[in-house]
Amino acid sequence: MAEADDQRPQWTWRFWTAVGIVLAFTVLVVVMFLNSGGDEIVWQRRVYLFGAVEALTFTAVGWIFGREVGRGAVTAARQNAAAAQDDADAARSEARAKTEEAAAADRRAVEERIKGEAVVAAVRSFTEPVAPDGLSDVTVRPGGPAALRDLRAFVDDLYG
Repeated sequence: MAEADDQRPQWTWRFWTAVGIVLAFTVLVVVMFLNSGGDEIVWQRRVYLFGAVEALTFTAVGWIFGREVGRGAVTAARQNAAAAQDDADAARSEARAKTEEAAAADRRAVEERIKGEAVVAAVRSFTEPVAPDGLSDVTVRPGGPAALRDLRAFVDDLYG
C-alpha cells in the first residue's frame, strides 16, 4: 500500500492532464464545427492541426482506460498470488502433519513388534523342552499343560 500512496501524486497530475487534453479536444471540435466555412487552404491547415491534437487526445484517453484496466489486472493478480500462497501453506502444513503421523505410526509399529517378539520369546521358552540339568526347577515339555500349548499355537500363528 505504501507504494500506491507514493505513486498517487504522480498519477493525479497525469489524470488531470489527460482530462484537460480531452476537454481541449472537445473545445477544438466545437470551434472547428463553428468555423467550417471559409477558405479551402485555411481549412486544410486546421484539419492538419486537428489530426495532431486528435492523436494526442486518443493517446490520453487510451492511457486513462489502460491505467484502470491495468490496475484491475494487478489487483486480481495480487489476490490470486495471495490465494496461491495460502493454498501452498495449507498443503505444506498438511504434508508435514501426514509425515509426522506416518512417523508416529512407524514408531508405534516398531514398539509393537518389539513387544510381540518379547512375548514370542517368553512363550516359546515355557513350551520348549528343557533338558534336566539341575538349573531349572520346572520343566515344561511339548506335551505339557494344554493352556501353554494353545498359547504357543496362538503366538506361532501371529508371529510365525
